[in-house]
Amino acid sequence: MEKKQKAYWFIQIIGWSLYALALILGGYLVSGKFNPKIAFAIFIEALFLLATTHFYRYVNKKWGWLHLPVLKLLPKMLSSIVLMAVPIYFVRVLVSYLLQIYRPGLLSPTNIIGNSIGNFFILLVWTSLYYAFHYFERYNLSLKYEVANKRMELDRLKSQLNPHFIFNALNSIRALVDEDPKRSKQAINHLSNMLRSSLSADKQALIPMGEEVQTVKDYLAMETIRFEERLSTKIEVTDKAKKVLVPPLMIQTLVENGIKHGISKLKKGGHLYLKASMENSFLVVEIRNSGQLKEPIAQDGYGIKNTVQRLKIIYRNKAAFKISNENKNMVLTLVRIPTKW
Repeated sequence: MEKKQKAYWFIQIIGWSLYALALILGGYLVSGKFNPKIAFAIFIEALFLLATTHFYRYVNKKWGWLHLPVLKLLPKMLSSIVLMAVPIYFVRVLVSYLLQIYRPGLLSPTNIIGNSIGNFFILLVWTSLYYAFHYFERYNLSLKYEVANKRMELDRLKSQLNPHFIFNALNSIRALVDEDPKRSKQAINHLSNMLRSSLSADKQALIPMGEEVQTVKDYLAMETIRFEERLSTKIEVTDKAKKVLVPPLMIQTLVENGIKHGISKLKKGGHLYLKASMENSFLVVEIRNSGQLKEPIAQDGYGIKNTVQRLKIIYRNKAAFKISNENKNMVLTLVRIPTKW
């Protein structure tokens, strides 16, 4: 606040000093001579303008004009400028009289109206700059507030995912411990890789798709151990798609959702196919899994809710998400992520 106050006074003093110097220079160029008394009178007028605009600032703060909508602020601003413009001219006349540079006709209606109009436009420029500065300041603050809120929300969503996927992974390993201890050890190695990726992803809001795919591969390797021949997988990701930044654990969560709600409920198991490619300036991720989609899952599935929220926060309306039955035996999850937003 102290820096802002110092900046305000610096701009005020420099601004009105330049105004005075411009008038003095203009007078010198017109008349061809320099009059110290006229120069002094101009600086007195500039000082009065500084005091007047500072008082106007005080009124704005006290009466809360800065928070008014434009249509309500405009009449107050214009009427205030008129009230300030006229007295400023009479101060000029008074100073001229005291310095003995008073000229006949200064109090004529033509001079009063003409000079008051000139003062009006000078003050209009000052008030316009004043409100423009505060408008952009509030705008920047609102942007910072919005960014902070988004960051907090994304951190919350990421913090939800970590215990969620760890819990599910441990359940998968627990099912293997008694049945096949050797395979359960392999599953633990894959879980270790996933945890390493998860801890690294915690420090980043977005990660390359290639890193996310590696986490998906570790997860699928662990699930293949559990499901054995009941689960077959295929992953196709183009080199360009690997470089695109995506929210960490988002694709893995959708893959997990397909296995949990689709393949795990089929006696004979099924297939999961992950494909990621580029279409113009969008990364298109397609996840196909055996099974049939039920509406309650689409609305209440944990991974789906989390994905929709994260896409909305990060990309607003530029990203797209859809999950639907592609045919009687296959569910398609489609995600379109913009590379520029």
